[in-house]
Amino acid sequence: MPQKRILYFDVLNILACICVIWLHCNSVLYSYDPGAGLWRLSLFVQVICHFAVPAFFMISGANLMNYREKYSTAEFIKRRFLRTLIPLLIWSGILLVKQCSQGLVELEDFQHVVFLFLTSSIETVYWFFFPLFSIYLCIPVLSLIAQGGRKNDKYFLYLAGMGIFFTSIFPFFADQINLGYSEHIIFPMAMGFLPYALLGYYLANRKLSGPVCACIYAVGIACAFYMYRGTISMSAIKGGLDKDLIDYQSFASYGFAITVFLFFRNRQFRLLDNDRARKILSVVSGASFGVYLIHMLTMELFGMVTGVETYSYGWQLFGEIPVYFIALAVVLLVKKIPYLGKILFP
Repeated sequence: MPQKRILYFDVLNILACICVIWLHCNSVLYSYDPGAGLWRLSLFVQVICHFAVPAFFMISGANLMNYREKYSTAEFIKRRFLRTLIPLLIWSGILLVKQCSQGLVELEDFQHVVFLFLTSSIETVYWFFFPLFSIYLCIPVLSLIAQGGRKNDKYFLYLAGMGIFFTSIFPFFADQINLGYSEHIIFPMAMGFLPYALLGYYLANRKLSGPVCACIYAVGIACAFYMYRGTISMSAIKGGLDKDLIDYQSFASYGFAITVFLFFRNRQFRLLDNDRARKILSVVSGASFGVYLIHMLTMELFGMVTGVETYSYGWQLFGEIPVYFIALAVVLLVKKIPYLGKILFP
């Protein structure tokens, strides 16, 4: 009997996919102009959508940490990389051919091709896959802790907490007071984006009390507010966009992402809790990976066809809607093509 899908995972996955596209429609942010209403709107969009990328890491951790209950480690590695690495290579190749044909890239040799891929220079938003692959490689070890059940959950919280403190909280506040510190003050067991996966697993498997959830929500909202106001203030001092707080490894990013994940974790979604709605959500959620792969290409082609002005209030607020649904339609249609669909969008 197939395992029943977790409803809030699908809902959060779909929302995160839309918000990632919204972020990428949001290029005004990088043309620093604090006096312009459009720039401040762009920063606001950046903040409210900021949870999206961390949410994908958190869902991965929540979904995959118990893989040993279903299949072997060899099968886990095979499934993960066949479903992600092969399509990534194929679409990177397609985009590279397109760029070469347009005269945007001149290939020197095979080493140059490898360099472009490893540096996400073919498509910059593909950077996301490298930390995702790193998380995949950590999960076989972490899954052994998960096998211990609830009594071992505290270890996930410990690893995540230490990782966040040493990579985010301590460096940020040390810099604010001009306190020098050694670059070797790190917590190597939970660096990079791994704390998101650890927290995703922990929160998915723990039912927190009402008061604890309320405190987390308050902290998360405060983090989002500080991300907005702090970025404005720090950018004014710097004279250009300061990215410290809108970095995905900032403490503000962690606080807001945890809050959003927990909010969806605690929702019942009664209107969607029926077979038909679940099936639709499952199909749409299952297309998110493909949508991510092609949404920048979709955005480019949409702009060419429509001539839409991207530096406008309309695009900043609503540009993600046509891009998402066009990309979704393409993915769902291609998925129906035998063999090709499974290769391009598994």
